[in-house]
Amino acid sequence: MHTPRIYVDADLAPNTTVTIEGGKHHHLRNVLRLKAADAVILFNGQGGEYGAEVQAITKQATQITTLTYDPINRESPLHICLLQGILKRDAMINALQRATELGVSKIIPIQTQHLSEKRVQLAGRWEAWQAVIEQSSEQCGRTQLPELAPLTRYTEAVSMAQNADFDLRLLAHLGAPESRTPPATTPKRIAVAIGPEGGFSDAEVTLAEANGFRAYTLGARILRAETAPAALLAHLQTRFGEFSEAKQ
Repeated sequence: MHTPRIYVDADLAPNTTVTIEGGKHHHLRNVLRLKAADAVILFNGQGGEYGAEVQAITKQATQITTLTYDPINRESPLHICLLQGILKRDAMINALQRATELGVSKIIPIQTQHLSEKRVQLAGRWEAWQAVIEQSSEQCGRTQLPELAPLTRYTEAVSMAQNADFDLRLLAHLGAPESRTPPATTPKRIAVAIGPEGGFSDAEVTLAEANGFRAYTLGARILRAETAPAALLAHLQTRFGEFSEAKQ
């Protein structure tokens, strides 16, 4: 039987009781229909997870008490920072879900020239994106949450990536050389920039290359904007990360 995993933004230790309210409580009470004494798993993104038990569920809140701590680590050894062009609402949700499942360490939502959403419509979306990341982490078993950075202008994001200690910087761009030549040393920290539905403009590609990014493609076919993160992240995990034969 599946044991629900629940992310809580709180300090945890064995024999700690936490109170869950709001939408998450509604899901536990009315969707999962949990009852007192049901087993759950709590985690707070600081590593490991806790076996726990529901103490009580009222109309207003769910109370859960931790029992045992498991130091398990399900995080990828490969640090990937995803600079994700902001997509339309459902596509962005799909991209964030797949990126979380594929072990990305940090996500920077970037405002690009070909922005599909009106800038005034972006207000309040950060909280919704954070909720998607939490829910995806609960589902896939992650013990740490990807860091979600504030909305960032494209120019600022590529500049920050250039100044950070990344071993490899890639810009998803159709028509770029498809290189399978491995780097001289296996990268441990990678920055990946993926554009919105309209892709990156020529000026944005030029700027990225001037800041240490290499234009990169997986093939000749055009991927949907929400498919590209999953494809490229899985590719990188296979070449350099937890899916690599060297990690088996």
